Amino acid sequence: MKDPPVRRMRSLFISLLLSMIILIVCIVGFISINSYVYSKNNFERESTLLQVQTEQNIIEAMRLEEITWNIYDETLNSQMKDGLTSVLLEYNRTGGDPRKMDLTKVKNSLGKNYDIYVINGSGVIISTTYLPELGMDFRQVPYFYDYLTKIRMSEGFFPDRIVREKLGAGQLRKFAYMPTPDHLYILELGFSSPTLDTLNEQLDDKNNIQKIVSVNPYVEEFTIFNSMGRRLDNNSLPDKTTQGYINEVLKNRETIEVRDPGHQRTTTYLMVNLKVDKYGSDPSRVVAITYNLQLIRDDLNRLIFNLFVTVIAALIIGCVLAYEISRRITGPIQKIVADVNIIAHGDLDHRIGPTQSSEFVVLENSTNIMVDSLKKALQQVKDEEKLRMEIIDQLPVAVFMKTGKDGRYLFWNKASERIFEIQASEVIGKSDRDLFSKDWVSVIEQEDLIAIRDHILISNKKISNKSQGQRIIHIVIVPIFNSENTLQYILGIAEDMTDETRNLKRELLFSLTRRDILDQLLVIVSYLERAQLKATHEEMQIFFDKTIESIESIRKQMAFGKSLQDMEGISPTWQLVQRSWYDAIKLLPAHTVDIGMEMADIELYADTLLSRVFYNLMINSLHHGGHQLTKIRLYTKKSAESLILVYEDNGTGIPLHKKEKIFEFGYGKDAGLGLFLVREILGNTGITITETGEPGKGVRFEILIPKGKFRFTA
Repeated sequence: MKDPPVRRMRSLFISLLLSMIILIVCIVGFISINSYVYSKNNFERESTLLQVQTEQNIIEAMRLEEITWNIYDETLNSQMKDGLTSVLLEYNRTGGDPRKMDLTKVKNSLGKNYDIYVINGSGVIISTTYLPELGMDFRQVPYFYDYLTKIRMSEGFFPDRIVREKLGAGQLRKFAYMPTPDHLYILELGFSSPTLDTLNEQLDDKNNIQKIVSVNPYVEEFTIFNSMGRRLDNNSLPDKTTQGYINEVLKNRETIEVRDPGHQRTTTYLMVNLKVDKYGSDPSRVVAITYNLQLIRDDLNRLIFNLFVTVIAALIIGCVLAYEISRRITGPIQKIVADVNIIAHGDLDHRIGPTQSSEFVVLENSTNIMVDSLKKALQQVKDEEKLRMEIIDQLPVAVFMKTGKDGRYLFWNKASERIFEIQASEVIGKSDRDLFSKDWVSVIEQEDLIAIRDHILISNKKISNKSQGQRIIHIVIVPIFNSENTLQYILGIAEDMTDETRNLKRELLFSLTRRDILDQLLVIVSYLERAQLKATHEEMQIFFDKTIESIESIRKQMAFGKSLQDMEGISPTWQLVQRSWYDAIKLLPAHTVDIGMEMADIELYADTLLSRVFYNLMINSLHHGGHQLTKIRLYTKKSAESLILVYEDNGTGIPLHKKEKIFEFGYGKDAGLGLFLVREILGNTGITITETGEPGKGVRFEILIPKGKFRFTA
């Protein structure tokens, strides 16, 4: 026996070393990635929390500042009301004509810190002591124009907030309004004072916010805008892009965030809503805060560098330890492997050498015990295998097996030699193509495919032996698969059923013949009993005639039975269809049905009992056709290379759910056995029969004769 080819395999030392290195890399990599992800998420979470805290502190600081302004603002309301009263007296003095009002005189009486404005119904300042705002149109600020219109149509005094003027120097002013009695104008009074500037410096929004954002390292810059969209520090308008974002925030009264990934920047336009419904002016603020995200990225880059250094150091230390551990483990194993290799080559008397480690001593002893057990087991397996093969070889049924890969036979017992008349020495190691003809190989391959598909094939097939002639073999084909569902072997079991099949067919035919004779005897008895009741000679003669017909039918059946008894075997031969058809008609009892054949005469290669096929079909029609049965016909039609014999009658037909059951063994009261025999007789030479008639309109049996089983006589 040749040694198996040596395969190039990686040593255990290398495998263990690589496994430990891979394990170390995985662990270190997992820890590093986890640390990086955790730190990254922590940085982002802290920056987000810091951003939220910064923006909340800005909002609270501005609201606190606004409360301070409100307290001071309310202390000026009484003097503003007195001032507007003086302006209203001047308006009344002129008869309600703003053009005649001496606003300078009134301003001088009130003081230099006051300015007077007259606003018409269109929201335009038509007269004022503060010329920069003359002609100012409040319709450009819809919400404030609506507020002024509401004041003009009302009565009383309406104080407003301390706000920056829209035009002019943009200084802080306290405003108040009073409608004229005729509701045509609004009288406005503005108050400015160094005190307002001093208080604004103390409550400076920018300084307060600067203190808040100084604790947030990610804030790069910030800008404060008022509700008019102007910068709070210099009353200027921003660029169009920024102005668009501010207008969107003021319109929706919601904070928005604008990202600039290219520059690692994020700008938050923070809405600080300070508007109070009872005042016309809106002191709300929009704070544009720019966050620099590059700082977070820089921190993450430093973290990545530190992790990289740590990983390299851990890998170096881990590889050194893995090398040393692998060397200590694989040394004794290599020695044991060398001894096992000697045993594997057949030297079962060899023993495993001593080792130093206690664990390997146990392995050494266990291996030696295993070798001893293996010697005993091998001898037992050989004995049992020889016994099994001897039992299978002596079985009375044929058992054979071939490989699933190339189909070469591995086993062929004595019963196989007897049934197939081929010696095992001629079969073992060969395939079907080496042993049989192309036609047989095609049949065998088709059977194997069906068995593989259905996991079993059970069939009856005919073979020809040199010494015994044609035989009927009952064969079972079973595919054997491995655990991966791959075909390993094909097992065959066969039994010679020729004698049993022939005897069964004869018994069926004799049984049918006896039954038909008994039926005719019952008819005779019935006629004789009824004849006793008839009085005239003519009536008696009719019954006697029918009795004679039944007796003649019995004679024919007995003659047919004798012919079966004289036959040595029932084997196929070429037969004239016309002769078989008319022989079958002769066996029928008396009837009035029109029976005919509409076809050229042909010969079929069929069982010698072909006439019995036609007889059973016709007797089935007579028994079950009903009163409407008047005609039976037989004719042919072509179907590709095959020929179809069509048997039809005009009786009651067969229901759809019974078209296949009528061919089953024992189905029905009378003709079920006969139709079962019909299919068996035809199937003996590969001819098939099916019922395709329409229920209620008669039966239609189509007998399909394959190519080579029919020929025309003309």
